Amino acid sequence: MANKDQGKPKTGRSSLVLWMAALLAVAAIAFAAGYFAPRPTPKAPAPDPAISRTLSRLAVVMSDIHEDEARLVELRQSPDAAVRSAETAALESLLQTRRETAAQLWQDLGALMELIPRHLDTSELVRFPSEPVERHNYNQIYHPIEGPQPYKMPAGFAFRFDRIVPQRDGSLLHRLDANSGGAIKWERELSRLRTEGHYTVEATISRTHPGVVYAPLWLYSEGSSEGGHEFDFELMQGRIEYNLHNGHGGFNMRKVEKDVAGHRMRFEIIRRPLEVTMRATSLTDGWSDELVVTPAKVAEWAKQDGAPPELRFPPGHVAMFPVTELWRCHWAEWCGEWTPLPTGEMIDMVIHGYRVDP
Repeated sequence: MANKDQGKPKTGRSSLVLWMAALLAVAAIAFAAGYFAPRPTPKAPAPDPAISRTLSRLAVVMSDIHEDEARLVELRQSPDAAVRSAETAALESLLQTRRETAAQLWQDLGALMELIPRHLDTSELVRFPSEPVERHNYNQIYHPIEGPQPYKMPAGFAFRFDRIVPQRDGSLLHRLDANSGGAIKWERELSRLRTEGHYTVEATISRTHPGVVYAPLWLYSEGSSEGGHEFDFELMQGRIEYNLHNGHGGFNMRKVEKDVAGHRMRFEIIRRPLEVTMRATSLTDGWSDELVVTPAKVAEWAKQDGAPPELRFPPGHVAMFPVTELWRCHWAEWCGEWTPLPTGEMIDMVIHGYRVDP
């Protein structure tokens, strides 16, 4: 039997094929237009202002060094012995100072190059290594502090290496129980012998507990004939204290009643030759507080009854570096009376990241 549709044009199938061909042609043209069209050049990231400032200062210092060296050559070749003796010693001393300044600026520049660029990390923080540091290797960003410190801790309590626990997100967990706590010495900054800088950490404490001192950031001088100078943030009993030490006891410069348990806090210490600014900011509720410390203020505090002997503003030539600690103290009148934790429970302080700028 003959097919009754035989001889009729296949309009439905032909139309579908034509439409599909047209769509493919349009898609191909659109793709080609997009692919071959000129693309805008990505906007270059803004330079880090700290790097720019450091480079500018370094250029000035290096120019001064070049001029001093040229003048020193002239003096040494001068036939006038009186001129040589009068100017050479002073110029050599000035040249040595400028070389030391240049060396510090080179170190600052190297430290800035290690920082995550501001345009890549909106938090502007550097993260810690996510793997544990090597024990007894002090050529690292940090090293956990170990051992007891009986002058400030109760008997049987000590810092332990394993109480510092690196996290996968680059934060650093400090843990504490009845017998041990976590602390770090910032070894890389210690080696830089920095005499000024802007230090920042962001931290969260799990809760406030009596007898515990949370120290998310403090600056310390080590190995100096000047003794142990410190600018400390210390949290305890629902308050934040700004403390100063000179190796002969501590002095409370300011205290603020603020329980920041559970808050993400930013702590900053900005050290300059004749001024130190300490700033605490809650990134959770926007609260902020600041203390500016000067030699004149410290001189007035030193006259107060109960001030430790030889309280003074740390000299500008003394290098200082950051330390972070979580510990139990044995002064119940200051930090509260320790109460035992439930079995297996710990107190935590998380340092989310840090930043060090000149």
